[in-house]
Amino acid sequence: MYNFTDTIAPAGGLPLPAEAMNINGVYIENEIPGYRTLQVEGRELLDSEISDMQIGNSNGTRYRSKRDPSRAITVTYGLQSKTPVEFREKFNKLNQILNQEEAELIFLDEPTKYFTGTKSTVDSVPSGKLNVVSQFTLYCADPYKYTICSSKASNNGQSTITLTNNGTKPTPVNIKTTIKSDNGYIGFTLDDRFYQIGNPEEVDGKKFETTDLLFDDHFTKERGWLLNQGITPPVTPYRDQVSDVRYVVEKPGEGVLGEGYVAPKGYGIGDSWHGPALSKIVPADKNGKYPVNWYSCYRFDFNTDGAPASQKGKQAGHHSVTFSDEKDNIIVSVVFEDNNYSMERSDMVVYIGNKRTWDTRNTTNFYVRGHDGRPGGRAIVIVEKIRNKINVRFSYAGINKTFFTNNPKAQLRKVTYYSAQYKSYSPIQNNLLRAIQVRKHNVYNYEDIPNYFMNGDTLELYSDKNELFINGVKDWDKVDIGSKPLLLPSGTHTLGIITSEWAKVPVVEATWRERYL
Repeated sequence: MYNFTDTIAPAGGLPLPAEAMNINGVYIENEIPGYRTLQVEGRELLDSEISDMQIGNSNGTRYRSKRDPSRAITVTYGLQSKTPVEFREKFNKLNQILNQEEAELIFLDEPTKYFTGTKSTVDSVPSGKLNVVSQFTLYCADPYKYTICSSKASNNGQSTITLTNNGTKPTPVNIKTTIKSDNGYIGFTLDDRFYQIGNPEEVDGKKFETTDLLFDDHFTKERGWLLNQGITPPVTPYRDQVSDVRYVVEKPGEGVLGEGYVAPKGYGIGDSWHGPALSKIVPADKNGKYPVNWYSCYRFDFNTDGAPASQKGKQAGHHSVTFSDEKDNIIVSVVFEDNNYSMERSDMVVYIGNKRTWDTRNTTNFYVRGHDGRPGGRAIVIVEKIRNKINVRFSYAGINKTFFTNNPKAQLRKVTYYSAQYKSYSPIQNNLLRAIQVRKHNVYNYEDIPNYFMNGDTLELYSDKNELFINGVKDWDKVDIGSKPLLLPSGTHTLGIITSEWAKVPVVEATWRERYL
């Protein structure tokens, strides 16, 4: 913006005329001795161009719209010279000053406002004279005059800005915005106009649930299970947790090379079922939540393979895996037992809570092996709880049973493996756990989706030129087709700032120049 100075007297020492014209910061009187502005025309009100339409033979016409045409400012001036050479030099200087495109034009009697004009026509100058009066015309494609000083307003963290236009015509509003968080779109509203960039349908991220693995233990070594601190099913009034366990890694000829299992090192002494128990404290998921809906599967061996012939049919054993809650109440327990001391017979039992809910007895189906990938390795139990339903499946015998619990909101907090001998009867030859895993259903997940705008992005909207820059680059790709450059009508109005619902309010600065006809 060019500054003007009205304190510099012309070369002749006379004060500047009231309508002296400053063009791009220069008063012609101050640059050319002997030049004097005599009269200026075209700065006043303009005629309006009316658009109407005739409807049939009705009287008059129907008004449609009006527009302000371009204006022409004509300056009448006088120029005095002493010699022809001086005369020609002064006209050369005048031509140099006037030969500027879209120059800012300020008149001394209205020093706070400017027009924008370009020299269009000049009157001819009589030859042979040293003192002349002539005219030149400046064409103002934009008919309005603007205040030299622009107005500014910021949102200060709010979603609105109050703007005041003291001019007589609506004026363009330029906006500079700094984004403060991820944001799908930003919109500005001003009376009946809006400008929108981005996608209002864009989301910050998506929420979804998964089934996540909490643990998957293969017993080639100790896996953090607690000894003899478990919860066991009430198959008998007393179930002693005694003795210790051993961890085995199988070698060639023993099973599957490198596979492991955990089995009793001994069973101790007791008057009922007795033997070692291992308990796993179930970890929370990544959100700190414990399983309410969950899935578990495990592989185990329960058989008399390798027992002396004299022991066949005389061995007894108990194998159970129990899932319990935060108060050590049983959610579900799956039991395999051989408690027949005269022949090879086995049972499968399911407990829901402390209640023996289902069983099948005196079969040979439950002498099983849980080797991974080996013929006969089919001893896989699957237990799944979803809300109030508990499903138990046993791969070897094709058993698939669904039960209902009275405590659907119970949290799974502990899993116990119990391997036991009954009184002094010979223990079953192979009673071991090979692998077990627990998965939690309904694990809350959130995927952050990259948004169109990110923290620190800048946006510059120039309504006066209808240009948009995002991070310094002109960008129209995401501008809504209905967007219009923002115009501030005369008076006080509110600029609205709209963003994605999750986004922080950006820093917004509005700039405008009041304009007059």
